[in-house]
Amino acid sequence: MKKFILVSLAGCCMMTTGFSQKKDNVKLSLGAELALTTGNFSNTHSFGIGATGQLEIPLQEKLNGIAYGGVMFFNGKSSGTGLKFKGVTIIPVRVGIKYFLTGSVYTNLQAGLGFIGGYGSGTSFSYSPQIGYEFQTNSGKSIDLTLKYDAYTKGSLSSFGFRLAYIL
Repeated sequence: MKKFILVSLAGCCMMTTGFSQKKDNVKLSLGAELALTTGNFSNTHSFGIGATGQLEIPLQEKLNGIAYGGVMFFNGKSSGTGLKFKGVTIIPVRVGIKYFLTGSVYTNLQAGLGFIGGYGSGTSFSYSPQIGYEFQTNSGKSIDLTLKYDAYTKGSLSSFGFRLAYIL
């Protein structure tokens, strides 16, 4: 898995060099996430917290390429019989596109892999449709607020969540 992450990072660096015309157009955001489980996953797990990073590379006006990765931890629930479900750790690695609809409002679609530990451990296909808004700060930087749905095909894991990120 370490090799996969290193190869992904190297690919992102090459994409940055190849697609960006000006260094200032490339965006890196670091964020915190909060997620509420849905479907069958909500029967055994309650909520998730995590930290993520996202690299955005301009492709056309209003359209950016995305490389996304991070780690999410979902807390296990206790059943009435004294049984407590183990927590689940998910490491999502996805690529996608981000399209600005008007001004700072955007939609984002990502697909990739999720490395799952603790609940049907293994690798899963992952997808995430999103909508968000970039707030401009007085310092010229931005804060990104995203509403998202994350789904993983292995074990039918899914959640609705929020990502609050600072764009460097």
